[in-house]
Amino acid sequence: MPEKLKFKISSALKNVIGRDLITDDFVAIFELVKNSFDAFASKVIIQFDFQEESGSKIYIIDDGKGMNYNDIIEKWLFVAFSAKKEGTEDKISRTYAGNKGVGRFSCDRLGRTLKIQSKTKNDKTIHCLDINWEDFEKNSKEEFIEVDVTYTESKAFSLPVGLPVNESGVVLEIGNLRHADSWNRDKLIGLKRSLEKLLDPMSGIETQKDIEIKCGREKNNDVSEVMKAVKKDREPITVNGFIKNTIFQVLENKTTVMKAKITDEHKLQVELIDRGVFIYKTEEDISDIFPNLIDSGFYTEISYLNRSAKQTFALRMGVPSVQYGSIFLIMNGFRVFPIGEDGNDYWGLNRRKQQQYNSYVGSREILGFVKIQGGNDRFRESSSRNQGLIQTQAAVELTECFIKCIRKFEAYVADITWKDKLDKEEIDFNRMGLDSNRIKIIQLIEKLSKSKNITVLDYNHDLISILDEKSKEFEPSLKNLKNIADNINDEKLSKQIDLAEKALIKAKKAEQEAKKAADQEKKAREKAEKIVKEIEKEKEVIEEAYEEEKKRSLFLTGSNMRDKELLECFIHQIILYASNSKESLKNILQSPTRFNNVTGENLRNLLENLLETIEKIISTSRFATTANFRLNSSMITEDFNSFMYEYLEKIAVAYNTRIKIHTNLDKNEFKLHFNPIEMGMVFENFISNSKKARASNITFTSILKSGILTITIEDDGSGLDKNITGKDRIFEKGFTRTKGSGLGLYFCKTRIESLGGELKISGDQPRHGLSFTIRISK
Repeated sequence: MPEKLKFKISSALKNVIGRDLITDDFVAIFELVKNSFDAFASKVIIQFDFQEESGSKIYIIDDGKGMNYNDIIEKWLFVAFSAKKEGTEDKISRTYAGNKGVGRFSCDRLGRTLKIQSKTKNDKTIHCLDINWEDFEKNSKEEFIEVDVTYTESKAFSLPVGLPVNESGVVLEIGNLRHADSWNRDKLIGLKRSLEKLLDPMSGIETQKDIEIKCGREKNNDVSEVMKAVKKDREPITVNGFIKNTIFQVLENKTTVMKAKITDEHKLQVELIDRGVFIYKTEEDISDIFPNLIDSGFYTEISYLNRSAKQTFALRMGVPSVQYGSIFLIMNGFRVFPIGEDGNDYWGLNRRKQQQYNSYVGSREILGFVKIQGGNDRFRESSSRNQGLIQTQAAVELTECFIKCIRKFEAYVADITWKDKLDKEEIDFNRMGLDSNRIKIIQLIEKLSKSKNITVLDYNHDLISILDEKSKEFEPSLKNLKNIADNINDEKLSKQIDLAEKALIKAKKAEQEAKKAADQEKKAREKAEKIVKEIEKEKEVIEEAYEEEKKRSLFLTGSNMRDKELLECFIHQIILYASNSKESLKNILQSPTRFNNVTGENLRNLLENLLETIEKIISTSRFATTANFRLNSSMITEDFNSFMYEYLEKIAVAYNTRIKIHTNLDKNEFKLHFNPIEMGMVFENFISNSKKARASNITFTSILKSGILTITIEDDGSGLDKNITGKDRIFEKGFTRTKGSGLGLYFCKTRIESLGGELKISGDQPRHGLSFTIRISK
């Protein structure tokens, strides 16, 4: 007959399910804090007492529901049993942060002794347990259940002075610390930072959890730290105080943020916000591809940290972002360790980045979190508590869904913001509003609207709109916008596109008329020259022509430019500019309705365009008589440093006698596609403004570094008017402090931005005068 046998349990089991699994002091404290909040605590206090006479201790006090005598016997002392896991812990259905049944052995990781004081609201006495963990280590042949644990009762909680006495809850007094000397200030601050990351950063007021660290030894050091922080205008990093996870709220308006969630309708809803500016919102059905994530409460926030955002983070947190961590996993309100830690690649981001460095984001560039809810049927945390999740099917789908969100994030960050090298140091959204970047955003929205699986719920109508008709991206953008309007049935946008297309047709017609007029002028000159050649056969005409040629040579002596064909190119350009304005005026004068509408803002725009045309004609004429390069079209691709030197040393000097122009330009080549006439006008505006400010000298300096050309323009004039509030207002259209048009600096800024560059008032200003900085990337 078969005999029934039973396991015997060695006292060494304590180590197997205790210290051998929980190998980190911080993780041990995490487990104890999570148990407190699982017990409905609203506040947890962690107090460190470092006293030689009584020994070092750690107190963990909560105001939760507490344990009665029966709970201690049937639950706490029942090794590896978890009432949470069995579903018998509470009468209501809920999820728990911890449910392995081994969290109680976290205390063994921290200290050799443990005293538990516990009370429920219905109890009149305090239930106390005294445990010496070393009793379990004396003889491994002794059975676990044979090791005594002392139980007593008390009428009141025994607490250090200053700690609150709660109506109910648990007090853990961990004594005879195993690594007492290791708990220095750096480790305590490290614990505080880790506890910040433990909490759900998006918890509401109803679910907010208060954790406070107290350590008398560090109070004076905290006071000194606060004083230092005030002097350096940064956040103090103290040991004592409440734990708050606010870094994501601090960064939200300073970074590119993607927020994604799975809705009750089983759809993945994605919202993208760039430095406080809403970009788009989409959704797609995921019920077939991620069935195990339905009703999981999936939510993620991903923030891209450019240089400016990293500086903000370091100032706020006192540690570089890469040392803080990357993408954390929050399950049932608490973080799953060590996912997101520096060096941890749970999500596989760094492996992806190694494949395509410039197309994928890595863990060092982003910060964020993933939130989920659920029990052990889907998401199971490793018993060792430092290995993340066990790879169930739900865990696999979780990673795949997160990577899907990352790809959407990269479509904006890698394909748009990274392409603008100057944007890396910007804390605001301004550069993304440039037409050169707006066209990329428009193309992204167009791509999303074309997808069969994705529905565009909303987008930024200020960004996804008609570009400036002077922009080179204007015409191609209309096709992109038309596709967006058709795909999402946006009638308002369709009407705007129709008007823009009509305006484009008129503009093209006017341009064709202008070219036609210029060509006719050219043919007339060629015909006249043919006649002159025939007449030149006669002696008298030849002599007369010779005298005329001498005069013409004198006129061009200073420029070393006697090539008639080159001169014709400049004349052709002048006629083209003039003909454009002529056609615009003809269109207005020929229609009484249009003429009557030329009032107010319309009249101002017309006059501004005419003024710009006149300045172009003047600038072109200067090139025609002085410039030493070919002007075959309005746009050229040349070395910009050489162009600056040619213009400033040969043209600007000739036409500006009341100011000395100095150049200190980089010798290295910087090829750029630009309009030389407009760039000449930009330089002339700076020189003109300096003369108005009574400057005697103006210096143009350029430095080429890492593919970025930085140009500094500095004068020794009267400087910026101190009465101006908001220095950047000087770039606004119509803003002036002189008798000027208020268009000069506005024109300069728009033309520099059309090259993908930026124009700003320099951070470092001269003692006398004013300095501007232009930055252009290849």
